[in-house]
Amino acid sequence: MRAVILQFLFESNTFNPEKAGMESFVEGGTWLTEESAIREWAVGAPSQMTGSLEVLERAGWATAPCLAAVCGSPAGRLSREALLTITEAFRAAIGRGLPADGLILHLHGAACAIGEDDVEGALLEMIRAEAGFDGPLILSLDLHANVTRRMMGHSNGITAYRTMPHTDFVETGRRAARLLLRHRNDRKVVAARMAALIPPTDTHDGEGRFAGMLARARRLEELPGIEDVSLFPVQPWLDIDELGSCVVVTGTDPVLAETEALGLASAWYAQRKSWVTGLKDWGSIESSLLQKRRPGWILVDTADATTGGSDGRSSEAVRRLIPLADRLPGRGLLWVVDPEAVRRAEAGDTTFVLGRPGVAVSADAVDFRGAVSYRARGGVLTGSAFSVGRTVVLRVGQLRIVISSNAAFGADPAFYEAVDLDPENAQVVLAKSPMGWRAGFGAAADRGLLFDGPGQTSLDFRRLAYRKAGGRVFPMTETPDAPIGLLK
Repeated sequence: MRAVILQFLFESNTFNPEKAGMESFVEGGTWLTEESAIREWAVGAPSQMTGSLEVLERAGWATAPCLAAVCGSPAGRLSREALLTITEAFRAAIGRGLPADGLILHLHGAACAIGEDDVEGALLEMIRAEAGFDGPLILSLDLHANVTRRMMGHSNGITAYRTMPHTDFVETGRRAARLLLRHRNDRKVVAARMAALIPPTDTHDGEGRFAGMLARARRLEELPGIEDVSLFPVQPWLDIDELGSCVVVTGTDPVLAETEALGLASAWYAQRKSWVTGLKDWGSIESSLLQKRRPGWILVDTADATTGGSDGRSSEAVRRLIPLADRLPGRGLLWVVDPEAVRRAEAGDTTFVLGRPGVAVSADAVDFRGAVSYRARGGVLTGSAFSVGRTVVLRVGQLRIVISSNAAFGADPAFYEAVDLDPENAQVVLAKSPMGWRAGFGAAADRGLLFDGPGQTSLDFRRLAYRKAGGRVFPMTETPDAPIGLLK
């Protein structure tokens, strides 16, 4: 028996107007097409690929890992050229791998491109229609996937991450492999969609309402005829027609699967008035920052989260902390994406207008200049390589302001360590990720100071211009026309 395995992870934010090209993978992330290189990568950066290879090979299957593509940072829509390149890479990988008895695709599930709102669905359609693969096809998806009818129609089993922040990549790959090993022709995949967007900060897997929903899902998997129950509190920063959170059930009893999917989605939707963002006002944030703390505070810019596809250019934290630069009882580490400021600093300037909206900064010195890449060492994407391009560090009193040319996954201590800063002993560290900081820095919830500012990942969804989805989903409308329904 032989399985072909591909991994393609890219998350779009349609409110970010900048198109994403292949540099998001080739320069800032991972782009591998040779089997030996993919196997080496799967050992050094444990992922879904790692878990699937482990389970299938232990079961005696031959495996063909044919593509590993991981973006360095979520972003806007893929460009037309990038989508064409990715599609051709999929076509070539499938061609190298077939014939096969099964196919596993490790996808994100929220990739959009110019002219295509459902990139993963289009890739699946190509595999079925053009490549002619009619065997069992198993999907693993990010917990923030936007599950579509095309994804459902072309798959024979779906599973997803069960952690937020995401740390169970390898186990998700194992579950996908087990679904392939247990494949039956009478298996069905059903989904109940919920017309609601959930603040990611209210979806921690270990506490609160979402932890309770996950526990209910695990109990449902004990029922005969139910194999997998996955919850999808969708990537909310997508303005597309087919948008919503989902409960997806894989099993051999479709009637029971539909009943339980609808029941779980209805219970989840009933919580909607209780969902919270966890945001704090700046008065309380500033008061906290002036109190010495060890370990230090994590200042969380939820509205400019590069992990959610924002561009990293917000300077709100800089604007707020500049007046405190000489009063902080320890080092403050901040970050802004501003390639023009990087160029000026490398040319010798020390006075800048940083980020969006522009904040005037006069630096005491420029402490670092250089091209920066790093490997995550925290609890999320451990071992994965990232690049933020040319980067400088400005010294302003107690503040150290990192200015990079590109966005990347910045909720990890290795990001700051790569520019010779020490986040472990800082008074405050900025993270542009609403939840990833907890696993990345190994931080308890009480270390976080969350704020909302400029950016494309605001937790106040009504601040963003949803044109396609806005009138159909909560909270943009209090009473969606079809709050719960089966995807068919």
